[in-house]
Amino acid sequence: MTAPRPPRRTRCLTIGSSDSSGGAGIQGDLKAFASVGAYGATVLVGVTAQSPAGVIASAPVDLDLVAAQLDTVLTDIGADGVKVGTTWSAALMHLVADRLAGMSAPLVVDPVLVTAAGSGLSGGNDAVDALCERLLPMAAVTTPNFAEARRLTGLTDETDPAVLAGALVRRGARAVVITDVPGGGDWLFDGRRHRAVPGPRHATGCEHGAGCAHSALLTAFLARGVPLPRAAELAHRAVAAGVANGAVDIGRDRHPVDLLTATATDTETATGAATDTGAATDTGAATDTGAATDTGAAVAVGAAVVGGDRGRPA
Repeated sequence: MTAPRPPRRTRCLTIGSSDSSGGAGIQGDLKAFASVGAYGATVLVGVTAQSPAGVIASAPVDLDLVAAQLDTVLTDIGADGVKVGTTWSAALMHLVADRLAGMSAPLVVDPVLVTAAGSGLSGGNDAVDALCERLLPMAAVTTPNFAEARRLTGLTDETDPAVLAGALVRRGARAVVITDVPGGGDWLFDGRRHRAVPGPRHATGCEHGAGCAHSALLTAFLARGVPLPRAAELAHRAVAAGVANGAVDIGRDRHPVDLLTATATDTETATGAATDTGAATDTGAATDTGAATDTGAAVAVGAAVVGGDRGRPA
């Protein structure tokens, strides 16, 4: 008698840059995928020399090699969810958009424009324009931090995340999760309804890679069919746990987020809720955390990423 085949695991693809310190970029994405049981594949578009303290040097990958990576991974492995990170150039944005056109898998665009140390990575206004014109309309959701939302919209003095999210939707985004909003937490706008994803801030110094982890987790949850409001909540809480339980022994002054060794309660809360089909149909307010808040680690799970340092890779 033939043994039943195990269920196919969730396949997630990240298109982004390498972080030599292992905390952010594609390395961080792979850890985030693994933390919720998803299989991660990569398309490398840039290489950096960096630590949690900042980027020392960086270089893009040749576009022909990027195209070959994309074609090979999508042909052989496929993807249930795709994340696009670093915005190196307009040519890269057009290439990625052309290769992903027609895909049914949800796309998450994390517009990495600035490193944690403040270095510009966008490739200039042409790259930002190409991102907005080509990729944002294709994406299920885009996930800028507050500073990036201001830059993408041109509203550099705006303090209301609802205004920024609305402006991004008018610029082409289908849905927006703005992270690191003033006062803590995230802000979700699905094109119809605004809602806060609240939480206190953790001052652990372990924020390097937190933004990358958030968008990667969001990709994995959407790939499993979790509705966006619930997926945004789960990603928010899982990253908060990773900041609270970060790798304080890695790096000198700044440290990476750690999703793989978060407390058992935190991990079970995030991954269990993501695979609970009953919970996945909960499209109510993001503040309705259900049974997830009924844990000893509720404070850590519900917390937001600290401050404006998202640990951006180059």
